[in-house]
Formats: sequence, C-alpha cells, structure tokens
Amino acid sequence: MTAIDIKPKRRSSNRPMWDEEPSFIGKSLKSLFLIAYAAAIVVPLWAIVATSFASEDALTKAGGNLLLVPTDLTLAAYREIFSGGALTDSLVLTIILTVGGTAFSMVLTVCGAYALSRTGSLLHRPILMLVLFTFLFGPGLYPSFLVVQKLGLFNNYLSLILPVALSAFNLIVLRAFFMNTIPGELLDAARIDGAGEFRILLTIVLPMSKAILAVVALFYAVGYWNIYFSAVLYTPGLETQPIQVVLQRMLMSTQGLPDGASAAAQYQPQGEAAPTAALKMAVVVCTVIPIVIMYPFIQKHFTKAVITGAIKG
Repeated sequence: MTAIDIKPKRRSSNRPMWDEEPSFIGKSLKSLFLIAYAAAIVVPLWAIVATSFASEDALTKAGGNLLLVPTDLTLAAYREIFSGGALTDSLVLTIILTVGGTAFSMVLTVCGAYALSRTGSLLHRPILMLVLFTFLFGPGLYPSFLVVQKLGLFNNYLSLILPVALSAFNLIVLRAFFMNTIPGELLDAARIDGAGEFRILLTIVLPMSKAILAVVALFYAVGYWNIYFSAVLYTPGLETQPIQVVLQRMLMSTQGLPDGASAAAQYQPQGEAAPTAALKMAVVVCTVIPIVIMYPFIQKHFTKAVITGAIKG
C-alpha cells in the first residue's frame, strides 16, 4: 500500500487565523448582535424617560403602560419631586449620604493604603493580614446588625456610612498602586529634604494618583447612592429614607401588597397630583441620571487605574 501524502491547505496569507479579516457574514452577525444588545439597553431607558414626561391622558390611553412616543408632554412629575415634599427630602438625604460618605471613605482608604504601602510602618503585617481576612470572610448579616445595635447606631443615619466606610478591595487596590507606581526614590528624596509623611502624601502621592482616586471614589459614590438594604435594616424608624427605599415602596405599591396603599399614599402628590406612573418613572430617572452622568468623565481612568493597581499588585 502506498502512503497517502495529505498536505495541509495553504492559507492565502501569512497572517495567523485570529488576525485575518472577518468575512461579510461574520461582520453582519456581529453588527446585528451589537444592535440588538444596544436596543435591549436603550429602549427600556428611553421608555422610562418618555413615560416620566407623559401626561395623564396619554397614560390613560396607553392603559398605564410605558410609552415610547409620549404626547402632551408635561413636567408635573419632576415638579412634584422638587417641590419640597417627602421626595425632595429623600433625594437631598441621598445626596448628603453620597457626598459625605464618599469623602469619609476616601480619607480612610487613602490613609490606610498609604500606611500599608510603607513596609516599615508600625504593625504593617498584622494589620494587612487583618484587612485580607475581612476581605475573604464577611461578618454576616446578624453579627453586623448586633454591632450596629450595640454601638447605638440603630435608627441613625451614621449606620448607613460607618459599617461600609472602608472597602478592603479598594484598600488593597490602592495600596498596590502606591507601591508599584509611585517611585520610592522620589519619596526618599522628599524625606531627605525634610518633608513629613502627611506632606509627602498630599503633595506627591495624591497628585500622581488622580486616576485611581477617581475610580475608587466612583465605586464608593455608586455604593452610597444605591444604598437600600442597609437603610431598610438599620433605619426603619426614621421618617426620611434614601431615594432607593422610596422608589422601592412606590414601585411595590402596584403589586397588590398589603402595605401598598400606605406606601403609595405616603409619597402621593398633594394638590394637583402628577400621574402615578409618570411620577414613579421620574423617580427612576432621578436615581439613574447622576451616576450615568459621572461615568463618562471617569471612564477614561478605568483601564489605567484598575489594571495598574490590580495586575501589578
């Protein structure tokens, strides 16, 4: 028998397979997938925004459903939110929690990360091991509730900030960034010139870490802005709740729950009422838009900050 010499088919070019120009069918399928994926995100958001501007007559004709093309536009829902009532108080409270909590968390994280990035600092290794332990093993719901209760923070707005003020993940990422990106020779030169640690941190380290600081601040701000479960758990007796709790109560008021009527009545517009569906969608817009606006300004720092702080570490 003669051996059959099977020769591999030669490629039309010397480029590897993964570097070849995609076919027309491949391009078309990718385009269709991207269009469908974008539509699945954009269409619901557009429907929410459009419904928030819809009038009562338009919502009645649509049977209370979301509208894609609203008619007879009105700002009644947004006027109700910013009219100084319960919705305004909730929105202001959420803004205060977000700004104050983010600032407090950034101070703790920056100071802790810089101290742990100096290997010769006091109790460096035990504190680092403690941080890593909390990063791997969470305390659990019931122990956390007992700590908040024993510290006298129950029904106190500080319970929404102090238990989550320091993120072990953000601390480790920021520490790795300080250790691997800030030249040690530069810090040594500053010490020789007589600069203390706080001056080095404020004048050298922080200006060179703007990218990762912006990303970490965004992580904290999103967490505080979207705070919900902690508010339900730790501040049930307070009259003013974060906007996410208010939104949940308003949306659940249409689900036929026993407390739905009271939840809807608490935030029902006074006087000339805005459409209920429009008001709910307007609250959704107010809870989403601030974070959506922040992302484009910080997105350019994500790759540089997160990759440098995580992979090098």
